Amino acid sequence: MVADSLAVHEIRMKMDYEQTPRKGSVVLYVPSPEFILQEEQRSKAGEQEASSRRGEASDVFHQQPLAIPFPRLTWCGIDHTEPFAHQVGGTRCLRQLPGKFMVAKPCSERELWFYACEAAKLEPLAPLYHGSKRMQDGKPAVLLQDLTSGLKCPCVLDIKMGVCTASPDRTPQKQASFAAKDKITTTGSIGARVCGLRVYQVKSGQFKMKNKHWGKSIQFGQFAPAIEKFFNNGLRIRRGLASKFLEKLQPILRMMEQKGGFRFYSSSILFIYEGWEGQRDGPEDEEGMTAEEAAVRGAQLDMAADVDVRMIDFAHVFPMAPDDRDESYLSGLRNLMAVLQGIADGEEPAAIRMLDHTHDAALHVRNLSDTEMALPPAFAQAAADVTS
Repeated sequence: MVADSLAVHEIRMKMDYEQTPRKGSVVLYVPSPEFILQEEQRSKAGEQEASSRRGEASDVFHQQPLAIPFPRLTWCGIDHTEPFAHQVGGTRCLRQLPGKFMVAKPCSERELWFYACEAAKLEPLAPLYHGSKRMQDGKPAVLLQDLTSGLKCPCVLDIKMGVCTASPDRTPQKQASFAAKDKITTTGSIGARVCGLRVYQVKSGQFKMKNKHWGKSIQFGQFAPAIEKFFNNGLRIRRGLASKFLEKLQPILRMMEQKGGFRFYSSSILFIYEGWEGQRDGPEDEEGMTAEEAAVRGAQLDMAADVDVRMIDFAHVFPMAPDDRDESYLSGLRNLMAVLQGIADGEEPAAIRMLDHTHDAALHVRNLSDTEMALPPAFAQAAADVTS
């Protein structure tokens, strides 16, 4: 009887899905409370009947989780069940694909072109691209590697790169808005801005989180202390991880120092590390150690920790002329690496030296040539290849 009821309910769900959802939204079916109660009652009655047949007391009931059928979102071709739990920045909500080790990110057609045609040139500096699907509103979504897969307590930091985020493909109104935002945040002065972070606290077993609004409030002298928060697990500053991140950034630095390639607006670098350090009880707890013992143990834990660095967010990427390079991105990257080096060396964050690009007009305004602004030949093909 339950199976028949579920079959009928699946038909009703299918009818529900034929209705047009809100534009740009991801629909998740939630069964009605009446349906859940009805199925629980039927499940309990069936369990009690089976229990009686086994000669067990009829009032003993071990309720099993109710299996609710979730329909397949055929318009996107993938099963969306929940938002991506570890997202700390970005304006587009990522969706977790259960059991697939991938996330789905709604994207612009320019970002789709970049992932489909150019991102392979950045491997392993960018997340692996697993294809694309078209959403019901006609917009594409890229399927990307879940960089937090396998981590128990992933700590994540999103840094938006570049002195100028007012990309030339935006409307004049948007360009003015972004330029104004750049001037009053560390984007315009440092060339890097915190878009969000989450860091695991080993004593409480909870995450400390900061969002993009906190990142926008940070001023020049507060940037290094803000980055150091990402390495503070409540017991110590994990300076060894800063050194490992510096090594991971070297390939990105070498690529950006080369002429030609791409110009990145509003692109980010994502930093990820495993915050879980194992069970901390008794004599292994650093609070019960001498300072020297704690330092040695901390260095060992940092050495063993998994870390990852990837370039992300390619909605405003443009091919460059062969004799040009992205000085806006490069300036921010060098400042960011200076901060990480200072943290690794144990410097006071406020004493870490960075270059201030506030008055470097050439970095704040960059007009692309007609050749750079033109859509690449593969752009239209990439959009046409998106499956529904």
